[in-house]
Amino acid sequence: MRRKHWWIVGALCLLTIACAIPIPTTAPLTVIDTVDEVKSVDLDGAQRAVVRLRLLSERLTVRPGDGVALLQGRFRYNVEEWAPSVKQNTDEETTSVTIGQGIGSQIPLGKSDDHINEWEIDLGYGVPIDLGVDIGAGEADLDLSGLSISDLSITTGSASVSLVFNSPNPEPLGVLRLTSGTGKFVASGLGNANFDRISVLGGTGTVNLDFNGALQRSAVVDIKAGAGKIDIRVPAAVGVRLTFAGTPVSSVDAIGFTEQSDNVYVNEAYGVATLTLTINVTAGVGAITLISQ
Repeated sequence: MRRKHWWIVGALCLLTIACAIPIPTTAPLTVIDTVDEVKSVDLDGAQRAVVRLRLLSERLTVRPGDGVALLQGRFRYNVEEWAPSVKQNTDEETTSVTIGQGIGSQIPLGKSDDHINEWEIDLGYGVPIDLGVDIGAGEADLDLSGLSISDLSITTGSASVSLVFNSPNPEPLGVLRLTSGTGKFVASGLGNANFDRISVLGGTGTVNLDFNGALQRSAVVDIKAGAGKIDIRVPAAVGVRLTFAGTPVSSVDAIGFTEQSDNVYVNEAYGVATLTLTINVTAGVGAITLISQ
């Protein structure tokens, strides 16, 4: 019964991801001459921003931008239906910006070298940003180093995603939500993210979480996965307690950890270090690697 229960958990993970990402169809696409556009969005008198990026196919790059008030986007595409739409609404101290990819239902089932859809988004320093990123298929490189990210939500389908915090986030980040389907999700420098909690919902792909960086306070990480692979790397100076729940995974490779009790692992700094990272993993069938160094 327990094994059946966790297969249900895995199925629910995939269902949640499927609901967040539109399903590709075979609707015809109108290929046009390649278009290059630059669009800028300012604060419109606001003090904070909510930014939503919804790219369904191909490539997305997000990075800090010097001299950018809030957002500057460079868009390159050759499919008429994929022309990006930019919407902005400002209410008192907050401005909300949504950038979406044209008609969401018209997405090819497979990758085609004839289709171009590349977004490069620069975000301004010093502006508290609630950032949400949805990407269905393709690749995403998200460099949020030094940006003031107050909330972060990333949802992917089969995309390959890289998330980087190479320098500290000056804004307290309440919850960082990561939802990954069948693709690969790699996050590095998470200690710099300035988070209270990270919530990870994984499907059958690979999730790689690297917590190096300047962790500012004790925090909690909750990971729920179906049948994928999970790699977790933490700095040896931070106390870590990791607990597994559910059906035992197929394999656990622990480096720098000892098994304190059944399904509970701690590193040498646990109980001694000032800061503690509490990691809770609920997994079905899969493999987990733990490294503390």
